[in-house]
Amino acid sequence: MSPPTPLAVPRSGPAPGAGADRARTATGDGLAKAGVVLGIATLPILTPKFANNLAPADLGLVLGIAMVLLWAGSTRLPLRLPFAAGMGLMVIAGTLSALFGDLPWQGAVTIVQDLYLLAWAAALANFGRTAAAAGFVVRAWCLTATIWAVALVAVYGPAAAAAGSDQRAGFTFGEENAAGLWFVLSLMVVLAGRYPRRRGWRAVAIVSLTLGTLLSGSLGAISGLLAGLATALTLQVRARRGPDTAIALSLALLLGVGSMGLLVVRSDLIQAASVSSNALIRNSVGRGADSAADRTELASETLGLWTTSGLLGRGPVTTEHTLRQQQAAYPHEAHNDWIAALIERGILGMAGLLLLVLEIFLLCVAIWNPVRLRSGFAAALPAPAYVVGAVVTVGVYSLTHESLHERPVWTLLGLLAAFGLWGRPTRWSWGGST
Repeated sequence: MSPPTPLAVPRSGPAPGAGADRARTATGDGLAKAGVVLGIATLPILTPKFANNLAPADLGLVLGIAMVLLWAGSTRLPLRLPFAAGMGLMVIAGTLSALFGDLPWQGAVTIVQDLYLLAWAAALANFGRTAAAAGFVVRAWCLTATIWAVALVAVYGPAAAAAGSDQRAGFTFGEENAAGLWFVLSLMVVLAGRYPRRRGWRAVAIVSLTLGTLLSGSLGAISGLLAGLATALTLQVRARRGPDTAIALSLALLLGVGSMGLLVVRSDLIQAASVSSNALIRNSVGRGADSAADRTELASETLGLWTTSGLLGRGPVTTEHTLRQQQAAYPHEAHNDWIAALIERGILGMAGLLLLVLEIFLLCVAIWNPVRLRSGFAAALPAPAYVVGAVVTVGVYSLTHESLHERPVWTLLGLLAAFGLWGRPTRWSWGGST
């Protein structure tokens, strides 16, 4: 009988190659962090415009996606794909409608853009799988937004706020509504993360972002902000005081909104605002009547296309093309996510949009109360109700604009997915893994 083999005694100190592994991991983490910062920091750079609505920000987002993918490959961690069900169905619907539509090439480009924005949200969601990483995403957005807001308001603000100015500020976005949406979503993230930590710097961020929103004059962004703040406040009261107090607050807010609306109608305040000497009032609230008339006309024209669109839809980005062919009075893109999905992607596209909304809703339910998050994630996002409020802001904005084409919206959804997928004590099952 051979003698027993002696047990191997582990050697003290790090295993061979452990130092190299740690260095490789640190390098990969640094690369991913740089990609996240690059993508978020370039969101406001939307001028000059290139073909197919491309902008300098897209280079930052593409590089950000690539850097995060390189990090993910080095870590060999399983990846999750949030919003796969809803967006997958919308992509399938868009592909089918584009094949049989009037603008197949433009439709194909739109589908690629859908996939690219989904990839950006997924990159943020997978990077934020730890509390430290998720907190880094929040801080990156808050800090870059603060720097951008202070600079943009300082450069563009004086001219836009001048008494005789009739120009809304588009800043570096090239379009006022896109600017307003970025300012509002950034403001909600600052409130959610309570960052910068010092109250003085946070006050500077909040004031600058609010001024930027007003200077943009975007009624969709402003109304979305008010709805988002009301939602966040109600959820916070629900978390701290219980459902009864939250219901009472909701009723009080509804009563206040109704009373204000009645006052505006009876006192003709919008007409007075349209001739106000204050440029901020004149170029925002003062545009209310004209903006509502334009949107009503556009909604009537686009909904009229439904009867001739067919079950598959007309194809992505065909609404304006079709209205021009019909010599409509107000030929534009749909300016409404819901109408666009129905007209351009048909019944299947609308089903995909509803499924996407359900996925977003479930993630909001997962994070709205900080006690539902693991301690590290709760510390990284101390007021998650404002992220839910930001989602409501996007919902309101989607009634007058096509928000699913906006890069900051998918940045927000990536942040939401990071906390919703990884911040729960037990992960939820949706979102495919690869």
